Amino acid sequence: MKRLNGAWIAYWVLFLVFEASMIAYMRVYDRFDQMRIINNWHILPVDKLFQGLSLLGEILVPVLLLIYFIWKKRAWIRPFLFSYAASTMLVQGLKHLVFPSALRPYAYFKALDIPWYWVKGVEMNEYNSFPSGHTAAAWFCFIWVALVVNKPWAGIVAALLAVGVALSRVYLFQHFPIDVAFGAFIGITCSSIFYHLYHETLRK
Repeated sequence: MKRLNGAWIAYWVLFLVFEASMIAYMRVYDRFDQMRIINNWHILPVDKLFQGLSLLGEILVPVLLLIYFIWKKRAWIRPFLFSYAASTMLVQGLKHLVFPSALRPYAYFKALDIPWYWVKGVEMNEYNSFPSGHTAAAWFCFIWVALVVNKPWAGIVAALLAVGVALSRVYLFQHFPIDVAFGAFIGITCSSIFYHLYHETLRK
């Protein structure tokens, strides 16, 4: 397995496109308009789609992947768990220790008399907005899926799923674009570091 295989490259290329798009969007629009524009085009099928995608940033997917590694690829367990731990500690440390007062969109705009659209069934959180934990988890996890399949198309599909999770967090009014952009950076960076540190072991 080459260190820079096609799946890894494809995943990173789409990550860079996603980050560039987020940066451009944030430079053009202020925080209010960033959320208003997205909030204005809600439709029910997309509500359901993004609710489903948001679930991919929770614990189930990493657990399923860990079970697969235990069953089929035991050499992958350690770098996978180390990257998971590093990503989680960084995100939670930033959320609770460095930026504990960072308001989520619901709380940030609470004083404004604006009829925001909220997706039915989604709990509106108020604090610990930065960075997005779901987004970090998605970008951390799906790169391992791409690396296991080890095909460029897998890198593309996995990255698109991670993008979907990131966009879902903004669409569902849980995070600002800056939160998901930085969460994605944490997730992909942690996984890439441990993938390269354990690369020789994973080749066996």
